[in-house]
Amino acid sequence: MYDADVIVIGGGPAGATLGALLGMGGYSAMVLERDIHPRHHVGESLTPSTTFVLQRLGFLPKMEEAGFVHKRGAAWTAPRGPLGRFVSIALAEFPAPDAFQDYTYNIERDTFDALLLRHAAERGAKVLQGARVQEVLFDGERAVGVRVEVVDGHTIDLRSRVVVDASGRAALLGNQLGMRRKDPNFDQYSLFAWFEGLEPPPPGYEGYLFLHFLDLEQAWAWQIPLRNGVCSVGVVTDKSHFLENGQGMDEFFWGLVGMNRTLAHWMRGARQTRPWSVDPDYSYLNERFIGDGWLLIGDAVRFVDPIFSSGCDIAMFCAAYAYDAIDHAFRTGQEQEAFERYAKTIVDGVSVWYALIQEFYRMKNIFTRFATNRRFRPDVVRTLQGNLYLPEAQERAKLLLDAMAQANRAVSADPANLLRPGALRPVG
Repeated sequence: MYDADVIVIGGGPAGATLGALLGMGGYSAMVLERDIHPRHHVGESLTPSTTFVLQRLGFLPKMEEAGFVHKRGAAWTAPRGPLGRFVSIALAEFPAPDAFQDYTYNIERDTFDALLLRHAAERGAKVLQGARVQEVLFDGERAVGVRVEVVDGHTIDLRSRVVVDASGRAALLGNQLGMRRKDPNFDQYSLFAWFEGLEPPPPGYEGYLFLHFLDLEQAWAWQIPLRNGVCSVGVVTDKSHFLENGQGMDEFFWGLVGMNRTLAHWMRGARQTRPWSVDPDYSYLNERFIGDGWLLIGDAVRFVDPIFSSGCDIAMFCAAYAYDAIDHAFRTGQEQEAFERYAKTIVDGVSVWYALIQEFYRMKNIFTRFATNRRFRPDVVRTLQGNLYLPEAQERAKLLLDAMAQANRAVSADPANLLRPGALRPVG
């Protein structure tokens, strides 16, 4: 006797998206969320590709009703670059195939997540908030349900045909099965808050996500315009730098802001409107994403540095591909084949995101040169639009990375090559 066809652990963007799709597909889905929404969360800028998933859910009208800021592009500044000088890319320059709008969104995650979880319930999923899953239950090697605390320490066992872990960075099943591993390359820390009174960007760049690079290795800041004149501003740096610094949060934050001329200038009249939020333990990987009767989706799979706003992209596409796998498994009985295909799709896509982020940190100047070069700009823009799970998108990204690596070798041999047109070779 099953309580649901699928139990989904977590009601963030990954869990809510999967719950909505399951309900729309006629399956009984139970989404168990430990928090009571709305709740604050990092990750306030979406990639353009997520609009395709939001459209599939029938959720875009609610995005417009909520009045979320339209994000039409992204820009970045250098630490010691001329004041107000930045490199930018516009989403409308090279739209994705079948694109139906030339913008995506900047979102307040408390509002967005609450609306999306409610949408899942409206689409047929049973949503329980304040329900803390303690463990996934197994019969031998197969996941058969969960043990969940529903009130004041009272627990109940719920059964399902498939269990999906969408618990985010809590990585419930990854920790339970000992699958979670720290990332060897990134051990970062973020500190962020909301502010009013920032100097507005130049006309034509309203709604743009701004990234500001700092004079530290693997350190940067974000500036995301939200509704009602509020901006989310955060700094990201290696955790060791924060721990060794010994400063309080205010001093540490403003010290990093001061490492970029343009950001410091734009922030000179800013007023903080929300307490500090801290996100440590940034990057990790789970060794397995699938098993008998279970799947991982979203941040429960892997968390990578969010410099390209990949968090919700990964979450929502994981959910979409997981639904396709579960639907195929239920209809054909071929669960292992369907789940393995899901795992390969997600591994391939997330690995490309990871490689892009790693190479961007390693050779920011070359990335900027590629973004401003007319031969490479279409590939840079299309790659950063998201949905790197499609074979053609992966091929484009890999060719771009190969070309950047060639340019990096040329510059390493002679730094003057950075300014020579011949150092940048066409993709393919």
